[in-house]
Amino acid sequence: MKRKVTGVVFVAAALIIIAVFFFQDRQEIGNRPGMTAENFALPMYQQEASELHDYVGDVVILNMWASWCEPCRKEMPDLMRLQADYEDEGLTILTVNMQTFERTLNDAPHFIEELNITLPVFFDEEGVVADRYQIIGLPTTYIIDRDGTIKQNIPGEVNYEGLEALIKPLL
Repeated sequence: MKRKVTGVVFVAAALIIIAVFFFQDRQEIGNRPGMTAENFALPMYQQEASELHDYVGDVVILNMWASWCEPCRKEMPDLMRLQADYEDEGLTILTVNMQTFERTLNDAPHFIEELNITLPVFFDEEGVVADRYQIIGLPTTYIIDRDGTIKQNIPGEVNYEGLEALIKPLL
């Protein structure tokens, strides 16, 4: 009887050790710092559809915006300048237009052309990203490291200097 109990305890301990070993390095997927950024696949402005995970390996700044948002308009030149200055070091700045927040579907393309936006623009046509990332205000910006882990979530307007300070340690 003692042998059976000892065997059961041994097997249970082995299973616990194996479970801890296999699951300790897994990160939770989500929208908060420390989590792996949740993937999405969306159509893009003047490009084929793409997905967030296509950019794993780069430091990613993920910026959510709408055309009526004045802070979104103000930060866009800084985002484009930052991309130009750091793309050779592995920075990619991706933008997501929150189509469900727009007045009309034509507003975003007009905004892109008016500001001559050179960054990739995803179109969140059905609010998938807005829901997954729980976007409640615009702009909203995420800093994601090369492994796809969210490092920062920044609600509100960003600027060149502030983003530069956050990405330099990750590049």
